Amino acid sequence: MQLSANRVIGAEITRLDVHALDDDAFASLDQALLRHQMLAIREQRLTPDQFIAFARRFGPIDLHVLDRYWMPGHPEIYVISNIVEGGRPLGNPREGFGWHTDLNYFANPTAVTLLYAIEVPPEGGETLFADTARSFAALPASRQAELRGLRACHSYRMLHESRPWLPPMTPEQIARTPDIHHPVVRRHPRCAREGLYLCDWSNTRLELADETEARRLQEELLAHMVRGEFVEAHRWRAGDLVLWDNRTLIHTATEYDRERHRRLVWRTSVRGEVPIAAH
Repeated sequence: MQLSANRVIGAEITRLDVHALDDDAFASLDQALLRHQMLAIREQRLTPDQFIAFARRFGPIDLHVLDRYWMPGHPEIYVISNIVEGGRPLGNPREGFGWHTDLNYFANPTAVTLLYAIEVPPEGGETLFADTARSFAALPASRQAELRGLRACHSYRMLHESRPWLPPMTPEQIARTPDIHHPVVRRHPRCAREGLYLCDWSNTRLELADETEARRLQEELLAHMVRGEFVEAHRWRAGDLVLWDNRTLIHTATEYDRERHRRLVWRTSVRGEVPIAAH
């Protein structure tokens, strides 16, 4: 395994076959993820079963709410794609836009997300990552103290309503996604990192008495969180397996020319713990 650290977040790994990792090699990879927060492992060739088996080494897999985009026969894999075959979309063509952390609307949000790229556009379509621990540490002590103890409502219902192209939620989806309340400043369970746990206004709302002030503060914090010194871009190649720690990173997809270029990516989401408030 050869590892090269990025400028801000993450590391690129080459000369590694994740399907062939023994326990010691996996433990080293897990520690690298804890340290660098995002790993881009190049030149992988995985079947759906191999992809799922590798993800399960990090913990149990949560199924995405939008079951229409599950891979047939492999519901653990959520498909992201603009490809249509036989009149049927292979996946969700508009997934991941807007700064967010995955499945934050669950009581146990995603700890580790894994994306495996089958086809990628020749330009555009990068994924941006922002380090919420660095951005929190850069705030004045008075603002840090103000944010500790605050909570936010994380709502799949609000997210769904912000995407009018989706069909109405089913009763099963509604039952599975009640609004959830998480701390605004979250402590990583495996290390000393403390980070801001916020997404954009489409599915996360700071809980303040004055909603106007809540939105102003949330937008101010998000603008701070995604400043250039806290952000890293991943430029995709076919065969990339990218995994990251959602507890101290937020991310967003970027646009590409969907009319000219194809994209096919598999995703799995490893369940985490109930977020721990930083005090």
